[in-house]
Amino acid sequence: MKRTTVLSSAALFAFLLVGGLGCHGPNADAVSRYPVDTTVIAPGQQLENAPGWYLDAVVYHIWVKAFADGVYGDGIGDLPGIQGRLDYLQSLGVNTLWLSPVFECDYKGDNMHGYDTMDYYAINDRFGTRADLKNLIDAVHGRGMRILFDFVPNHTSTKNPWFTNAATRDSWYLWNTGQPAGWGLPWGGGAPQDVWRNGASGYFYTSFATDSMADLNFYNPAVQAELRKVQTYWLDRGFDGMRVDAVRYLCESGPGQQADQPDTHSQLKAFRSLLDEYSTGDLHPHPGGDVSKHSAKAMIAEAWTNDASGVTPYYGNGTNEFHLCLDFGAPWAIYNTINRGDATQLTSLWEFEQRTYPAGTRSATFDSNHDNLISRPGTQYGGSKPKIILAEALNLLSPGTPILYYGNEVGMTGQAGTDLNLRQPMDWAAVTTQAGQPDSILSWCKYLIQARRAYPAQRGGYATLQTDAGTKALAYLRDAGSERLLVVANLSATPQTVVVSGLTTHGVPAGGPVQAVLGDLRGVTTLAGDTYTATALPAYGVRVLYVAGSGFQTTLHGDLP
Repeated sequence: MKRTTVLSSAALFAFLLVGGLGCHGPNADAVSRYPVDTTVIAPGQQLENAPGWYLDAVVYHIWVKAFADGVYGDGIGDLPGIQGRLDYLQSLGVNTLWLSPVFECDYKGDNMHGYDTMDYYAINDRFGTRADLKNLIDAVHGRGMRILFDFVPNHTSTKNPWFTNAATRDSWYLWNTGQPAGWGLPWGGGAPQDVWRNGASGYFYTSFATDSMADLNFYNPAVQAELRKVQTYWLDRGFDGMRVDAVRYLCESGPGQQADQPDTHSQLKAFRSLLDEYSTGDLHPHPGGDVSKHSAKAMIAEAWTNDASGVTPYYGNGTNEFHLCLDFGAPWAIYNTINRGDATQLTSLWEFEQRTYPAGTRSATFDSNHDNLISRPGTQYGGSKPKIILAEALNLLSPGTPILYYGNEVGMTGQAGTDLNLRQPMDWAAVTTQAGQPDSILSWCKYLIQARRAYPAQRGGYATLQTDAGTKALAYLRDAGSERLLVVANLSATPQTVVVSGLTTHGVPAGGPVQAVLGDLRGVTTLAGDTYTATALPAYGVRVLYVAGSGFQTTLHGDLP
């Protein structure tokens, strides 16, 4: 496949119109503080192909604006700031970074989010330059880590030159001469005026009920081609994949047919096909760098529905759509498991995903994110350290690929309801304090990530096990080859002894030895037939036990006091 490294004419027009990455207002300080980006970056370093690397990933979700200020001293997080914190991220144990949108956007107020794209080829001037991004990608790869970008193909800002220029506006977006009847919000409810807004060429369609963003017309081949150019441009420059925003809404064929349409899946298959080319060695050669090695790319879907069955179609047949889909059922399932002392909702979700999703795919699980889905665990559990650690354990030791939202590893607070509350500056003081405390939330997140990455079984198969505590305890087995790990969690507010049964059914030798990866054995070092007794498990405590195999390494830490 021939790939170009120059900007398309539309992108170049956009770049010139907004002054590259320069001032977006009359403020003279903005001109000096945020200079025009004149850097040009060529295709660059690619990590060698590792098929299925996303199955072994622990993803760290960075809200760029809030993470670390490293370039302008303006209190706004940026790309050099992230690069300056790579030692921390590597010590945490994560191996994949997902950046919130970094491309040039319209709104730059307190809650700047970046989903209102002005130019897909330019970097938000508050975050730095193209060269800063390229330096970050190369630095991440130099540590054997991977990095994903947030790709927003469904809509752009209404100030995007594609929308303001009549040459593209009328055919690149969806228009109607009047406000058509029968329409509502694509996820249900609402009215025609929510999604059809008055504009220069009549009424334009906007999935998200706003005058500031307009949906692109994916029935136009020129739009399809341009968005694939964007994808190619950044993947060629080293990104290892992308989280794709609002995938359910790419194509709409009429009122009530605005989500999950067959034509949407056709477009997503085209995205996947392009990604798969990077595993064939069909990479664009460039001076000064070797891209001859195959490079596997992956993509994560934001198919926002709390119904796991609604997510299933976005995996396609397992090879032709998404590698991972964000698991929007997981945050509330984790919370209800802990809050109600009942494992049923979470184990039912995990079991459904195991038997339903195609082989080779995974759910991308998380316990909170940047959207108004749920409060951060630090708020959701009222500051209770044992509950917060258990929530992180149920995320990081899940049968999905876990995503850790920045700051959750130190118990940052954030109340859902106003999404700015969920996007506050990273608490680096808490990092400094907790790094020296063996029983801090941060330290426990490190133990949990280390347990996941050190043992193939912890990234392998899954089976729910029965306990004598009923739903007041959670027990499950992870497996890979001959290795078996048992996870046991106490869902009650008081210590309890939990008897887990059915281990031999899943390949654990009867009466075999038990070793502690995380937590205490309390003198019980063998199975009793096909059962194991977890003695005096602390309130909301969790243990990870090595029950079969020859690869045990060490005990990371005992029970949380």
